[in-house]
Amino acid sequence: MRKSSAFLLVILLLTALALAACGGARSSDGGQPSGGSAAQQPSGGAQAPADAGAEAPSAGESAQPASSLERIKAEGVLRVGIDASYPPMEFVDEDGKTPIGFDIDLANAVAEKLGVKADFTIIDWAGIQAGLLGGHYDVIMSSMTITEERQKEMDFVQYLTMGIAYASRPGVEVRSDADLDGKIVVVQEETTAQYYVEDLMADKGIQPKELRSFPYATDAFRELANGRADVVAIDAPVAGYYAQLDPDQYRVTGFAEMDPDPIGIALRKGETELREALQKAVEELEAEGVLRELQVKWFGDAAGQ
Repeated sequence: MRKSSAFLLVILLLTALALAACGGARSSDGGQPSGGSAAQQPSGGAQAPADAGAEAPSAGESAQPASSLERIKAEGVLRVGIDASYPPMEFVDEDGKTPIGFDIDLANAVAEKLGVKADFTIIDWAGIQAGLLGGHYDVIMSSMTITEERQKEMDFVQYLTMGIAYASRPGVEVRSDADLDGKIVVVQEETTAQYYVEDLMADKGIQPKELRSFPYATDAFRELANGRADVVAIDAPVAGYYAQLDPDQYRVTGFAEMDPDPIGIALRKGETELREALQKAVEELEAEGVLRELQVKWFGDAAGQ
């Protein structure tokens, strides 16, 4: 479950584009778009009034699509922003460039429902929200938690819920929130897991020996493997993936005492037709059993968490 963004940049973009923001990505700005076609400015916002002396389009000129959904269908492409450092949700294949994972498969299935292809832009979590606001892609499908704060900035279509798991190194048992007391806890920065542990410290009096955050999930698990941490707090499917990858180094020993968080597709505010089309696509994929198949494929034993 992921995070929030660099608000100054968001404010600047809001002023420049009159768009609403999406809950910040693993957040700030910057990042390296790759793997996707060059983004266009979003067409979902209101257009400036035409000059009084401007000529009407000639009969041979095609009119601009009236909505983002129309543009997507006209172009035949749904542009999707991802941070490809979060296996099994979204990561890069062994060739070093092809995105794979649960969200990738789901995005392709959603795009097919819309009658188009998905095209992925890989960007650091820190800049993912700004990229959406700047029109570099149409949606974010990158394990983004739906929060009240983010809903003020963007619209969402929910497709999943996730709980937080505790992945411990051998010899350490973290079965519940209270077991974090006195432990070296690592998290990915600006994630729901980080906020949850910080809330435990502030509200429940649970005091880890140390709480450290890292830009990427891979960094957090590397700390665990190298013995520099006792436990990683992270989304359950991600913890399950690493535990299956190397059971000698990582074990899922417990879960946070919280209700699972909703995860959703993020899109710019006001794009009603696109949101409704995405909602319909997700509902159909759920009814057809595709969502469950993808959960089993990518999450394994953690599919129910």
